[in-house]
Amino acid sequence: MQKKQALVRDQWQNVRGILEQRPFDVSKALLHGCDQQTVRDSIFALRRGPIRYRRGAMIACEGDPTDYMYMVVSGMVRSCRTHRDGSRGIVAFYLPGELFGWSGEPVHSLSLEVTTDTAVLFFKRNALLAAAKHDSRISAYLLAATTDELRRTQASLLLLSRSAECRVTTFLIDLSMRMGNPKHLDLPMPHQDIADHLGLTIETVSRTITKLDKSGSIARATCRTLVLRNRALLAQISD
Repeated sequence: MQKKQALVRDQWQNVRGILEQRPFDVSKALLHGCDQQTVRDSIFALRRGPIRYRRGAMIACEGDPTDYMYMVVSGMVRSCRTHRDGSRGIVAFYLPGELFGWSGEPVHSLSLEVTTDTAVLFFKRNALLAAAKHDSRISAYLLAATTDELRRTQASLLLLSRSAECRVTTFLIDLSMRMGNPKHLDLPMPHQDIADHLGLTIETVSRTITKLDKSGSIARATCRTLVLRNRALLAQISD
């Protein structure tokens, strides 16, 4: 029993270490003056897990009750919908330290899947909202996280009217910044996921990455590892 408790404690320390290495992508204005560590501790006290999933596993299906909110510990999660004709649309990707699964509806409107081996924390939705009512710092944290996700969703929608080169370039820049490495990008998802997110075909995504490689703005170390060699040129393309 003591060994099991020690193992759980060690696992949680590893989880906290992973999350604290990556700052939360939240609005500084909303959390100005707050002790973010205290906020994290308050939220983590409500956690369940981490629960580990294999690549391609489903966390929640469209139509499932929205009883929980989630946070990525390691790996990546996508929110998506598969249509009757077999096509798929990916709305968002979530990285370590990011909350997801928030909904004001009683059931999920999208499915939540993991793109690679992933560890996820569970938070009982009612308990988290109750804590937010009594602690303005937690409510500010949730508002900031929701605002940040809304900003990314709006940016993705605006991209749909741009060229394929602009869409792919903007996606690569944004993902590299969110992953904390502006020069190297290890894609945690296949090209098909990128295509389904950007409203492109997988062939267009592959051709665009090849074009960026030939132009010298990026270099492909492997099929999944990209070196962003000329960020000024990439920024110009994405503008």
